[in-house]
Amino acid sequence: MSRDSTTIVRSCSQRPKASTGRWRSATVRLFWGLVALGLAMDVTAAPPVKRAAPPTFDKSATDVFFPDARAKLVGKRPERRSSVPADARPAIDSPARPAQASAAAGWKELIDAETIEDEIKSQQIALRDAIKNATKFKGGDYQKARLHFTELATLFAIDAQYDEPMRWKRESPAMRDRMAKAGFNCKVGTDASFKDATIRSEELENLVRGGSPQLPTTATEFSWPKVADRPPLMKRLEQSQQLGLAPWTANAAEFARNLDKLSHESQLVAALARVIQQAGYEFAEDESYLELARGLETEATKVREAAAEKNYEQARKAVGEISKACSKCHEGYRS
Repeated sequence: MSRDSTTIVRSCSQRPKASTGRWRSATVRLFWGLVALGLAMDVTAAPPVKRAAPPTFDKSATDVFFPDARAKLVGKRPERRSSVPADARPAIDSPARPAQASAAAGWKELIDAETIEDEIKSQQIALRDAIKNATKFKGGDYQKARLHFTELATLFAIDAQYDEPMRWKRESPAMRDRMAKAGFNCKVGTDASFKDATIRSEELENLVRGGSPQLPTTATEFSWPKVADRPPLMKRLEQSQQLGLAPWTANAAEFARNLDKLSHESQLVAALARVIQQAGYEFAEDESYLELARGLETEATKVREAAAEKNYEQARKAVGEISKACSKCHEGYRS
């Protein structure tokens, strides 16, 4: 072999060794660099959180509990509940608790526009008689005035929400609130409540006679308990049942003579029964109470249909159910 060839072979055999050494050296430097970085990160890491020591109990307390409750459990372990949020799950209607009746719609199916107008006129006359004498008002007639004002406030509230154009619809929100305030004031018989009742009665008479009383702009939204106290409404329902529906269905002859009155009064009962189901009233979350109120609304509607069809037996039976509902309600929910 020539000298040049020997030099080339020696050179080739030595170069890998030098390269391997350099890679080895680089690897070592990288390793120690990573170690140093780790140590630096550990030094700069947040200090461990100090936690309170677990409480200690004396023997009188620990004897009450099992050392391991799992050893005493019997049966299959419950499956983990779904993590899906409650508001993302599909709604399930419960037949045991129907949705509460909405008073903002459906008045037309319960009471005619003409019936509302006629009842407002009738209540205006009755109210005028209840406040014509200050002494009698303070002696007890303030209670009659309270009943009239409460019903008037309810009728104007229905008028404002009615499904079709109504007489006094524009004035209804303001009259609703004025009648409601006077009704609440008439919980007592005083000079102040008498004065307010007189002013509101004159205002109402002006409206009914076709006048245009000066009324403020009032919001259409309202809370039923702030418009009409429940006790006067219940009293009005009791009067309808005892002084109207029951005697007018006592026999076929009375039924035939009072068809128009039965129709009018049964519509009023159905509407008031709808009102006392509204949120905010006492017992409005009680399912038994709501069931009685819904039954009252349904049976009153049957009386109206019976009067239209001149079906005495249906009317008598429905009024009987109304009487039962009223008695049960008075027994369990009088306030």
